[in-house]
Amino acid sequence: MRGDWNAVEGTFFAPDMIVHAPVNRVVNRENVMARMRSGQIAYESGGQHNVEFMGVRGDTVVVMGEEVVKPIGDAPNAGKVVRRRFTDVWKQYGDSGS
Repeated sequence: MRGDWNAVEGTFFAPDMIVHAPVNRVVNRENVMARMRSGQIAYESGGQHNVEFMGVRGDTVVVMGEEVVKPIGDAPNAGKVVRRRFTDVWKQYGDSGS
């Protein structure tokens, strides 16, 4: 929300992060960060995340569900309400969660 992209990149995104992006492409951390910095990934605050499954699998956490967001600015579908499925896989690296 504050646009502190260095904190986002260093705290939440592992160096080897891979994302199946809403633009229907598989992208890496550098692509995601470039799109966030340019405003191509931007949403109104208050989006919904409806978690349908959360489970620990060894040293990994899997979170699955639906999100409802409203893109803004230069983001694709700006001004529209977008409903989409998500699967997040989290693994801790060192002392921080990534």
